[in-house]
Amino acid sequence: METKNYNGHIYKPLMAGLFAGYIATVFNLVYDVLFREQTAFPLHDLINVSTIIFATLFALPLAGVAFAFIDRYFRNGTPIYVSLSAVFTLLCVYGVLQVHRSPDPVVTTEFHELLLGLTIISGIFATVAVPWLVKHQDIYM
Repeated sequence: METKNYNGHIYKPLMAGLFAGYIATVFNLVYDVLFREQTAFPLHDLINVSTIIFATLFALPLAGVAFAFIDRYFRNGTPIYVSLSAVFTLLCVYGVLQVHRSPDPVVTTEFHELLLGLTIISGIFATVAVPWLVKHQDIYM
């Protein structure tokens, strides 16, 4: 049996981002289910299972590509990536808090809490898990 060796610089970070995306998707779905059970959140049109899966599995491989780019063109790429990813996560958190979904303040607060949790979970996985999984590729390859 022939073993394939992928030496492309983008392959490992992309696969790390994809694997981190799978794990983050599971955490996001668990958070979504627990949140909806506790609050009976009425607005399920925008944030549902399919959008959570699509958004998380789209964003984290992109984080892997960003990591590959930063790691390739900067001497200390990992700390730079972690810093930029943390800042981007904080900007996303700020953006989530600016959204007004409903005229009802309770529904808007619940929407903020749901979207904020999903954003923080995805941001933590993009910031911490992607660089860690690139260095520990034996877990998923």
